[in-house]
Amino acid sequence: METIKKPVYFEGERPIKIKAYYKYELAALYNVCTKTFSSWIHMYLEELHQFGYKKSTKLLRPEVVRFLFERLGEP
Repeated sequence: METIKKPVYFEGERPIKIKAYYKYELAALYNVCTKTFSSWIHMYLEELHQFGYKKSTKLLRPEVVRFLFERLGEP
C-alpha cells in the first residue's frame, strides 16, 4: 500500500496551486530534468491511465497533478 505524503509548511511558505502543469514545469518545481520527472511518474502509469494519461501527454490535468503531489509529495 502506498503512503500518502502530507505537506509540511514552514513559516512564510505557501502550498503549490493545484492546476494544469506541463511536465517540464513540474520537473522544474522538483528541481529535476524532465526525463527524471517522467521516470518518476511512470512508476504510477497504471494508476494514471484512469485519468486519461498517456506517456505522450505533455500537459497534466489538475487531477493528475493532485495525484502526483499525493504520491511524490509537494515540490
